[in-house]
Amino acid sequence: MGEQMPTEVELAETYGVSRQTVRRAFQDLVGEGLVYRVAGRGTFPTNFSQQRHYVRSIGAIEDLQAFAGTEMELLQRIELIPEEEAALRLELPTKVVAALALRRFYEGAPFGLTHVYLPPELGQRLAESEALPAKGVGTVIGTLEKLMPGTVAGANQVITAVPTPAEVAPLIDGEAGEPCLRTDRTYFDTEGTPVELAISFYNSERYSYRLQMRRRTT
Repeated sequence: MGEQMPTEVELAETYGVSRQTVRRAFQDLVGEGLVYRVAGRGTFPTNFSQQRHYVRSIGAIEDLQAFAGTEMELLQRIELIPEEEAALRLELPTKVVAALALRRFYEGAPFGLTHVYLPPELGQRLAESEALPAKGVGTVIGTLEKLMPGTVAGANQVITAVPTPAEVAPLIDGEAGEPCLRTDRTYFDTEGTPVELAISFYNSERYSYRLQMRRRTT
């Protein structure tokens, strides 16, 4: 971690601008991956020569299907389990889902843990294909789409800041109870049918999420 940057208040006083102006500038710098913020510690410049902080830029569904520059490691292979909440969110007729778990690494350091839930038939198809490596590049949804009769049309996502669960902390090099980023993402096909639910926890010191938005033209 590099030298901490001045606070919003300090920069506002130094340059005679409002704190809101400084905040917007920091948000832009975070979005570009030039700086990163650590809850309770401050803002730090990105050290590109020794970078351990992964910035993911999202602008289309194809970006969600790729995790460029990272590697995944399967922690739990696909198995059928009863999971009522996941089944409800996948709009399944029973409580049984296909489940797996994986970690994601950047520059050799773990930064994310994901639990994936699939409809049983898609999970079985994925397991039988052996297309998902035990360790390597790729994503579950990117692999799954190649085995689906249709295509992935979109995703609904909720992002929250939560205390790092005790069972998650050692897997992402975090501290139990410290803030982490949780994403709940449901993918659906062209018929609007859910095909994957992914619940992820990310180490906030190693991961930033950038969403690109544009004004409507019509």
